[in-house]
Amino acid sequence: MSVISFTAFAQGGRDGLLMPKFIKPTDNSTSILLNDLSKDRRFLKELPANSELNLIKDIVFHESFSIDGDPMSLSMDLLTWKDDKIRPCVIYIVGGGFSFAAKERNLYDRYEVAKAGYVVASVQYHVISNGIYSDAVKDIKAAIRFLRANAKEYCIDPRNMAVWGESAGGYLTAMTATSNGVKEFEAGKYLDQSSDVQAAIDVYGLSDLTKIGADYDDEAANAHFTVKSPDGKFIHGKNSGLTSLDKPEVVAKANPITYVDKNNPPFLLFHGTKDVSVSPSQTLLLHNALREAGVSSTRYVLEGAGHATAEFSDPKVIKIITDFLDSHLK
Repeated sequence: MSVISFTAFAQGGRDGLLMPKFIKPTDNSTSILLNDLSKDRRFLKELPANSELNLIKDIVFHESFSIDGDPMSLSMDLLTWKDDKIRPCVIYIVGGGFSFAAKERNLYDRYEVAKAGYVVASVQYHVISNGIYSDAVKDIKAAIRFLRANAKEYCIDPRNMAVWGESAGGYLTAMTATSNGVKEFEAGKYLDQSSDVQAAIDVYGLSDLTKIGADYDDEAANAHFTVKSPDGKFIHGKNSGLTSLDKPEVVAKANPITYVDKNNPPFLLFHGTKDVSVSPSQTLLLHNALREAGVSSTRYVLEGAGHATAEFSDPKVIKIITDFLDSHLK
C-alpha cells in the first residue's frame, strides 16, 4: 500500500492537533477489506410514525461529580420496542474527541441496529471539561448496571449486552469490554449488578493513547505530545499540564490493551484507510493483542473511508454489525 498524501490540507488543526500530511500504510493482512461503500450521508431526526419502536429520552442513570467537584446527572436515550418481548441490549457510546458526548447523535445508525431486534441505549459520559478517562469508563459501566437493574421495565435480556462506540466512544468501548470484572472502574448505584458485556464493537476507536498519531508525519504525530492535546488532558485532567508521555504508569492504566486477556468478550473493529484523526493502526494494535490472547476479534478496513465518514453507515456495515450481535447475543 502506498502512502496516502494530504499535503493540500495540512494547515488545518484543532485542539492543538494538526492535519497530517500523509498516512503511512498499515498491515491489514489479518483484516477484511471493504470496498465500494456509499458516501451518501444518512440522517434520522425522529422515528418514523409507523415505527415499532419508542425513543425514550433523558433517563438519568448515574449521579456523579465533575473533576471540580460539581454534581453531575448523566442520562441516556433508549430505543425500546412497543411490544413486551425480551431482547438483548446494546449500549452505544458516541464520539466527540474526548470533549463532547452528545447522546442524541447518530440516531440513524442506532435505529438501524435496534430494528434488527435490540434495545439500544445512547449514553452520556465525562469529557475533558469535567473529568478524565476513568470517570468516563465508570459512567459506561454504571449505565450497564442500571440497565440490568431495570431490565424488566425496559424488556431487556440482562444476560446479553454489548457495547458499541465510535472514535472516543470506540476507545471507551474497548476500555469497558477489556476491563470486565475490574473493580476500580465500578462506582455509583446497583453495584450488586454486573457491568460485564458479552460483545464489543469498536469503530475507529483509540487504544494506545501514546500512539494516536503513529501513522502520520512527525509534525502531526508530535502534536499529540503537547499539553494542548486532548489526549493528555483526558488521561491526567484538564489542568494537569501533563501529556500522554508523562507518568507512564498512569497512562498504561488508560490503555485497553493493558486489560486484554483470554476472558475478554468477542470484538468487532472497523477503521478507514484515510482516517486523519485516529491512526488506523490504533484498532490494529488492539486487534493483534486480542488475537494473541486468544480472544475472537474481527477487524474490517474500509477503503477510502475517513474519520466518521458516511461509509460507516452503509447498509453493508450495519449488516456486519447486526450479524455480529446476532451471533453473540441471540
